[in-house]
Amino acid sequence: MDKTLLLFINREWTNPFLDRLMASFTSFAVWMPFLLLAALVLLWRGNFQVRSFVVVTLLTIACTDGVFTQFMKKLVNRPRPNQALAEVREVSLEKTKPAILAVWQPVQVSLSKPPEGPVTGRSFPSGHAMNNSIIATLAILFFGRLGALYVIPAAIVAYSRIYCGSHWPSDVLVSLILGIGFSLILASTFNLLYERLAPKWFPDFYHRHRSLFGAPRS
Repeated sequence: MDKTLLLFINREWTNPFLDRLMASFTSFAVWMPFLLLAALVLLWRGNFQVRSFVVVTLLTIACTDGVFTQFMKKLVNRPRPNQALAEVREVSLEKTKPAILAVWQPVQVSLSKPPEGPVTGRSFPSGHAMNNSIIATLAILFFGRLGALYVIPAAIVAYSRIYCGSHWPSDVLVSLILGIGFSLILASTFNLLYERLAPKWFPDFYHRHRSLFGAPRS
């Protein structure tokens, strides 16, 4: 089932428009400057709730991507589709400086070669899928329906990892579930620590902001 779905998404349900769209969404190098700028602006100009969202998101991704994801990739050691199968479409943008210029360049599409010898794999989990599901989940926790809008780009990024031949569908599905779970657990933990420590260390500040999630929504 995993292989069948991969081949449908990667080799059958394709067209030039999707090649460009998926290659663009899957490229972290393209989006990193914008994400960094957005985080800095939100920390600088945002209110307490917005700043809490940015800090909790960064801490959560640091714990998951920086520790859990890297550990699991080495432990599971699962080859990527383009490492394990022949003729998997490898879709990517050209390498340019700055990376954003590649969005307007021809998309690079090639077919993987038959595997030869042992392969060191980093297919599970998908850091892209997990990180974006974390952002989407936390955006919903902090901002409700407005935050739910991030589900759209998060879903496109997750799908792009299969489309571009970098991950198996099961990698992406499990990573999405893990991202949601880690978000709920770590956000609750950070908020509990805030509610326990802030009254002692910053009582006046805590009186104005009783929760990292801001005022309860009706």
